[in-house]
Amino acid sequence: MKKIILIVSVIFFISCRNNDGIFFNPMANFPDENVVCLDMDLKGVVNNGIVIPSASQAEDGKFVFTFNAEAGQYYKIFYQNESYKFDDDNPLNNENFYGSWEDVNIGFKKVEATGLVTDSFRIVGNPRDERKYYGSDLTENSLSETAINNVINSIRNTPEWLASIEEKAKNNGYDVDRQLYLDAIWIINDNKNRGDVNNRFKRNPRVGEYSFMLVLCDEKALNNIPDYIKNISLTDENGDFVNPYSYFSQNKNNDIEVIISDKKLKTRAVITPEYGIFLDEMQVKTDNYTVDNSNPRCSNSDEMYSNALYKQFLSHVSQQYTLRNIPLIKDVVSDDEPYTMKEYEEAMTKYDSSQLQYNYPVVTDRLGSTVKLNDDNSISLVNPGCDDVENLQKESTGIMTRVGFTYGKYRGKIKFPVMLNEENIWNGLTYAFWLIYQDEHAWNNRRTSTKGGGYIDKNDDSESPVRHHDYHYSEIDIEIVKASRYWPKMYYDEKDTRLATENPRYNNEIMYCCTNWDLATREPNNFASGINRIPYMGREYDAMRWTDMYKALTLKSPISNDVFKEDYYYYEIEWRPNEIIWRVGPSPEEMVVVGYMNDEYTAIPDNQMVCIVTQEYHYSEWWPPIVFEQGLIPYNKTDIEGRVYEIVIE
Repeated sequence: MKKIILIVSVIFFISCRNNDGIFFNPMANFPDENVVCLDMDLKGVVNNGIVIPSASQAEDGKFVFTFNAEAGQYYKIFYQNESYKFDDDNPLNNENFYGSWEDVNIGFKKVEATGLVTDSFRIVGNPRDERKYYGSDLTENSLSETAINNVINSIRNTPEWLASIEEKAKNNGYDVDRQLYLDAIWIINDNKNRGDVNNRFKRNPRVGEYSFMLVLCDEKALNNIPDYIKNISLTDENGDFVNPYSYFSQNKNNDIEVIISDKKLKTRAVITPEYGIFLDEMQVKTDNYTVDNSNPRCSNSDEMYSNALYKQFLSHVSQQYTLRNIPLIKDVVSDDEPYTMKEYEEAMTKYDSSQLQYNYPVVTDRLGSTVKLNDDNSISLVNPGCDDVENLQKESTGIMTRVGFTYGKYRGKIKFPVMLNEENIWNGLTYAFWLIYQDEHAWNNRRTSTKGGGYIDKNDDSESPVRHHDYHYSEIDIEIVKASRYWPKMYYDEKDTRLATENPRYNNEIMYCCTNWDLATREPNNFASGINRIPYMGREYDAMRWTDMYKALTLKSPISNDVFKEDYYYYEIEWRPNEIIWRVGPSPEEMVVVGYMNDEYTAIPDNQMVCIVTQEYHYSEWWPPIVFEQGLIPYNKTDIEGRVYEIVIE
């Protein structure tokens, strides 16, 4: 093997040679190409973190690098993600994803003999070995019914603890069993972040292109290199991490050779359903639930806990409004007897208030019943039909990925159900492909914000909301819904005639709604309420912030209902350090931009997020001016099924 590496290294020397004749090949055990393409190996990474390369991709799971040097010199290798970074002169460049050897205590190594030097490294999560990413050992399934019951039994066997739970249950209006269950869930979640295990998955390697930098010097020059560069886990006199790429770019020294190889690595994450779906009991808000484990690849088993890249997602059910729904079971989209416009208009006066169903959308209490893994390794999302007029429900469904990333181009290959029937009546569902913060603990906080007081708490809708300098909540959405392409007319100039020409109830347009939840931080220079007109590539996007304290910025672009008649379509969020670009298209090569925002108008999140696909029943009031009333849309008679084939992050 070593002979092969030596031969490959010599062949590659000419393209990795600097002006002083130093040869550097950062991936000598991989093909002799300027760009090495290597997908991330995602097997077993959920609780262990991603490593590049994995043991199945390279001998010993390492990149072998080679270079020529003289005896007595010292060297160190660094890597950096180039696709999603801040430039060297940007003060935020220490947020870039960079690293060196996995053991941060290994500084510069000494060259023992003149000639070809061979060494190895790999790209890992938490490369600076930051303590905030440490926690408990999560290799065992802490989410099982057994684990929950163990905590409950511990509480029951501790009289003082049990007494406090009984008091809490009384104050909350719960029975004791429910309060025990809720406290057990909280304790298990909280314990995940306590411990001395390096949870590298909390800062996974980024997707995209990586560069490799070799630093070579003599002992005298080495003594002038700061300790926080020799050991990237250390901070400078201000308590800040220092990016070695930026340091050597800004502190040139004739006695220090800095060689950045022309050979790059390009990596991506393919989130495939083939490893199964984990049924996460932690999401259930009640202790009265069941788990359908009939399919071993869609279950709450230890194997799925360790390996599945997806889990069932249970939506938060907002009670901001009620549905006030007509008591009718009928399919809107149907080849037989679809719901007609005449029926919709008659329903406005057909039922009195005593006949309407005053309830909310629901999520399942039987895990595994509304998400299914198919033989072709696609995932079915099912909004179950109703057959009982005494138990009418509009049930939402969804799945979530289990591997978090910061930044990337997220592209979902999805078959959403047809949304409008032949009379262009809406089926009541909102389809969504979206990103959300991976964890609410401090390790996953967004960048500190002080301007205007910081971030508004996501759940605080009061007139004097609480603001935080440090906060975890982040969300970037694609929501697809039947709505007007325009905002309420009060936000437009009186001379704007576009609103008068639109009749959204009678066209087959649906809205591709793009949202960034920035928590109303005032960091952007152009922060404003009302319509923000954001230019991009010759087009202007009308992005709405309802008030100065509204926590999100949203824009809408029309697409045709016909996209849902295809076998599948692609939905994309490109999340970059200073901008977000939304696209849609029939193939990865034919994506069309339908939305754009940048950090001049909205604060771009920088924490780790996961991806969600949902088919949810939302309130019509969320998308003014209202086109169809959710309460006038009947309960679906048959199952409404969508499919998720894969999510690629690159």
